[in-house]
Amino acid sequence: MNDNYLRDRAGKIIGRFDGNWLRDGTGKFVARYDSSVDRTRAREGKIIGRTDLRLFQLGKDQPSK
Repeated sequence: MNDNYLRDRAGKIIGRFDGNWLRDGTGKFVARYDSSVDRTRAREGKIIGRTDLRLFQLGKDQPSK
């Protein structure tokens, strides 16, 4: 089943793919991947790096336990 939601081990939604964008569990934009130039950008527009690093950026936004 592919519902474009990312869940933690407890089943809580922590993110969602929305086209080229990745949103966090509250619906805020986290990062965008542009495949034509092979770059990932943060919500502010800053280039994070090459390739698809959206999940990396989501991990940086998650609170530590």
